[in-house]
Amino acid sequence: MMPLFQLAAQVGRIPFPALAAAVGLLFAAAGLAVLDDYGVGTDELAQRNITIGNIDYVMGHQDALPFVSDRFYGLAFEMPLLMAERALGLQDSRDIFLMRHLLTHLFFIVGGLFCGLLVYRMFSSRWIALLAMLLFLLHPRLYAHSFFNSKDVPFTVMFMIALYLTHRAFQRDTIGAFALLGVVVGLAVNLRPFALLLPAAVLTMRGLDWGFTANPLRRKRILVTGGVFAGMLMLTIYIIHPYYWENPLRFFDGLRILSQHPTLAPNRFMGENIRADAVPPEFIPVWFGITTPPAALLLGGIGAAAALIYGIRHPERMLRAGGRRFMFLYLGCFALPVITTVVWQFNIYHGWRQLYFLWAPFCLLAAAGLHWLAGSVGGYRKGRECLGLARRAGMYALAGAALAGAIGGIVSLHPHQYAYFNSLAGWGDKESIGERFDLDYWGVSYRQGFEHLLERYPEAPLYIYAGSGGGIFHFILSNLQIMSDDDRNRLFWVSEGADFYIANDYFINNTSDPEFVAVREGGKRLEPVIHSIKAYNNAIFTITAPGLSGISPGALADVYRAKYQAIANDVLLANSRFDIYMSDDGKTLSYVKTDCATYDLPGWFFLHVFPKDEMDLPAAGGGYGFQNIAFPFYRQGGRVDDQCWAEAPLPDYPIERIRTGQREPDGEAVWIVELNLPLLERLREIEARLPGLRPAAAGPFQLYRDGDQLVYYRESCDVADTQARFYLHLFPADSNDLPQSRRQYGFDNLGFNFSEHGAHRNGKCLAAVSLPGYEIARIRTGQYISGQGQIWAADFWGGE
Repeated sequence: MMPLFQLAAQVGRIPFPALAAAVGLLFAAAGLAVLDDYGVGTDELAQRNITIGNIDYVMGHQDALPFVSDRFYGLAFEMPLLMAERALGLQDSRDIFLMRHLLTHLFFIVGGLFCGLLVYRMFSSRWIALLAMLLFLLHPRLYAHSFFNSKDVPFTVMFMIALYLTHRAFQRDTIGAFALLGVVVGLAVNLRPFALLLPAAVLTMRGLDWGFTANPLRRKRILVTGGVFAGMLMLTIYIIHPYYWENPLRFFDGLRILSQHPTLAPNRFMGENIRADAVPPEFIPVWFGITTPPAALLLGGIGAAAALIYGIRHPERMLRAGGRRFMFLYLGCFALPVITTVVWQFNIYHGWRQLYFLWAPFCLLAAAGLHWLAGSVGGYRKGRECLGLARRAGMYALAGAALAGAIGGIVSLHPHQYAYFNSLAGWGDKESIGERFDLDYWGVSYRQGFEHLLERYPEAPLYIYAGSGGGIFHFILSNLQIMSDDDRNRLFWVSEGADFYIANDYFINNTSDPEFVAVREGGKRLEPVIHSIKAYNNAIFTITAPGLSGISPGALADVYRAKYQAIANDVLLANSRFDIYMSDDGKTLSYVKTDCATYDLPGWFFLHVFPKDEMDLPAAGGGYGFQNIAFPFYRQGGRVDDQCWAEAPLPDYPIERIRTGQREPDGEAVWIVELNLPLLERLREIEARLPGLRPAAAGPFQLYRDGDQLVYYRESCDVADTQARFYLHLFPADSNDLPQSRRQYGFDNLGFNFSEHGAHRNGKCLAAVSLPGYEIARIRTGQYISGQGQIWAADFWGGE
């Protein structure tokens, strides 16, 4: 054992800042190794979009800020994330969110460093400081959230930094120290209004300092430093929040709205679903107690008791300047938010994540508990040395148990540490935790569910039913952001015809979707379960495949290859970027593309259906003359072997015309096709008769007389071949047959654009123009471009 003691002695000689930095680097290396294991929280995408909205507002690119409930969210952490994204030139969403996760986690490690530095300032013990730092960084729930939670974890870190700078400012008592403290507290207030506890505490302590001294110069310095702190605080809050620029008093509206947030998300608590505005008083204490390592709870309790007892015994000493009153500050920062949440009935949801910052002062209280247990043996009166040894042993035992329990939770649940519960939650009854508490309220497990499907069913498109509602939309969309393009484009969230039913426990517990309500209430089960993510034997996330019995994972891709071929046997209506097909029964329009690349898929497909009788339009289509059916590819499409297809059901009324195409995410049209269904039917009939007709003229287009129609036909035809306008001049045998307006020219002009009378199909172009009833002596036709002249021409006798 000597080498171990020698190593400890050597470590003991390292300056604590260097030791803390080394530990931080080890955590950073570990975080980098597991960075790509975590999904995306539902708020991440929204937080980024809110920041972009604020920037656009400041730059004059949009007239209004985001929605009322969002415009008060602070930008103190999100803005640097967006700046890093822009500086690195990141475009792909996967790269963007991996970068966000990395920077958020590194900032969490910075919080651990400041925790250790503050404890070292307080107790001058590198071991207690190191244990406090490890305790801060190893909370299982916060460890997972430190990757995907860019709201609560950064605030927790900023709160810890503010506590450190508070201690430093009161020790140094300089204008610069209080100015810096004002800036940092302002940033913390920007992140969460709960940080207003800090300026209240700082100004109260400055007031006590003023009252405890009679020195005029000292009193003047206290007033100046307090004023500088308050001024820098208000200036920081004002500068970094654009919504306050027009009227700083909007800050108070923000406090009101954020304290009573309109989101009334349900909470699973003690087996009941409780709305955010109706949580019971014990909600936060219970959640904190059952999700924190028990030994850490005991250490924090000892530190809180020691501070409270000392304050009761020596109230004046506790209030005067010195190290002890900071313990009272930390006790207040832990207890007052819980009390105010209960008294003012703040809307609280998703466990205690909105109060994760309580972990900062609690770690400091736990360090105080360690310090009390580590009291010097020599400090006891004779005969009480055994008590000192017992306290030392208790310190090592509790510290070891706290760290061991935290590490065990992190390792055993990885990457689902957000579902950590301790033994106080009663997880000895392993089947009951999921029934009593939410496990995955942020939908982070959807990423692992997607990855399992992608690995289990290679090559095949994966049609998923995940329920309905805004919450599930964020679960799906958020986690798609961190998938690669190839993986993302094999996942299709559909409302009908799904092969897989997926859901996390939070959705099943709270949804009104009838499919999953039936599962929740035990009326039926979706089977078979092909995959389940579990914590303490409770399902966090479940995948079922009720429609795939008898189909092996490897054969699923063949099913969709056959589907692709079946669509290609339907009636081809037009060639474009996507070829357009219609089913034989006329009920489905299909979009097919061979050699389909990722860039072919973003944006929405639009489908405008024009009925023969406008009275058939649904009420929502009134005023436009068509019914608008729009859908993103991932909702109604599929992709296998780089072949893409999408299907859209058509309304059952008689259809005159269809306009369809695709728009980029910014709304710009990529391609548009006009489909005149009666014309297309007529062209199909003409094409069937072409082999029996004799060409009337040859050229780029073969010209035929088919009864009273002039037919244009071209093999190997590209869309570009039909862009130029067609002219058609008819010379009648009797000029009196011409319309009055055309008699001065001696011919009739029936010029047209190809889309008015023709269609592209199978790489061929076919158009048919109805000719007037009079006898035609000669026909002259061709194509031209205005300002450039004629492209080609044909001239032949009308009777040919």
